[in-house]
Amino acid sequence: MASRKLLNLITALISVSLIAGCGTTSRVAQRRQAQPDDALAPAVVHESISSADVEALHARKRKKAELSPLEQQLQALLADTLLETSQLGLHIVDLTSGQVLASYGARQRLRPASTEKVVTAIAALDRLGPAFQLQTQLLTTAAVSGSVVQGDVYVKGAMDPLLTVADVRSLAAQLRSAGINRISGRLIADASQKDSDELGWGWCWDDENPTLTPLLCGGKPGLADQLVAALRANGIAVARGLSVGTAPASARVLATVARPLTAVLLPMMKESDNLCAEAVFYQLGRTRKQVAAIVADVIARAYVEFPLAGSGPGASTIADGSGLSLYNYQTPETFTRLLSYAASRPDQILTPLMQALPIASVDGTLKKRMAGTTAEANVRAKTGSVSAVSSLVGYTTQRSTGHLIAFAIMNQGVRTMAEARNFQDRVCAAISE
Repeated sequence: MASRKLLNLITALISVSLIAGCGTTSRVAQRRQAQPDDALAPAVVHESISSADVEALHARKRKKAELSPLEQQLQALLADTLLETSQLGLHIVDLTSGQVLASYGARQRLRPASTEKVVTAIAALDRLGPAFQLQTQLLTTAAVSGSVVQGDVYVKGAMDPLLTVADVRSLAAQLRSAGINRISGRLIADASQKDSDELGWGWCWDDENPTLTPLLCGGKPGLADQLVAALRANGIAVARGLSVGTAPASARVLATVARPLTAVLLPMMKESDNLCAEAVFYQLGRTRKQVAAIVADVIARAYVEFPLAGSGPGASTIADGSGLSLYNYQTPETFTRLLSYAASRPDQILTPLMQALPIASVDGTLKKRMAGTTAEANVRAKTGSVSAVSSLVGYTTQRSTGHLIAFAIMNQGVRTMAEARNFQDRVCAAISE
């Protein structure tokens, strides 16, 4: 009898609990709501979930199904565990359609490393043009009487990073061919093309830093000394020795060695030569601040011609031309704006830039990357690497559409260069398909 009473009491309690729970979500339903949408099976979606919730679920599934194969690939790449321990800035733009294909941290200020050379190259081609030449010259204001220059001769350095001893000998030979065998005054070294700063702003003391002087020969200071030796070898005497000064504006040219800007861009971009980059940078102005203002103006024009909603080009900091400085900052969006700007000027900027950029699995700093993928021999891009920083900026042609794609991938805080480069290569393969 006592057992029957106990059983009746338990049954009553269960009934009361079920009635009280009718106005709330069951524990099973609560567990369902805490699970990802894809974990919901149709059999357990019943009256405890509203029709609006069901429609929202279906909308999300439809949206996922509507993603293009490229968008799905990029979404999968953005789930890479690399991004759990490091920072990413990514911007990918279809320059043919104008569509932004991917944007992730695109307006973050990040260190570009050597991808800063892309900024320098585009600014130089925009302002100077591909036909510009770096000219190392001998000049004078003195009369030439017979075989004698009756006064001083100036050697004006152009900060030509590719100037060789053979080039310097050519300058001396040009004087000899003109019948000159004596300079009655001084040989004056003119380094006025740039200021006297021999190192860049924000360069680390323990880097292999080039010396920034217009008086280069063989990539190092020493143009004037090499010229003295070359003049002597050509039988040309300098009566009053070597000095330092600035050639007057009225000085006329006696001899010239010219180097095309495009010739300097090749090692600057293919091999990431820092001296070449700084030489190109200082063709634009005498001081870093002057050049930085010019480069900033080119960036501003790129934003005007290819605008996007939101912040503008004020995010850039231009510390040098090579990317060696710790103080350089760019955003992925700034790079794609500049690449868009370059593409709109095919003869002046895009063609010489494309010729200078490393080609995936073919040459330069990309020679050993992306082999066997759709990016091979397709991606043309500048690498950038300093401690914990790896970036890649450039173009590819989408094989399925023929569209030109501009991209900027900036990895910061990475543990190894290999993991960042692997991520970049997979992105490039995806956007090249």
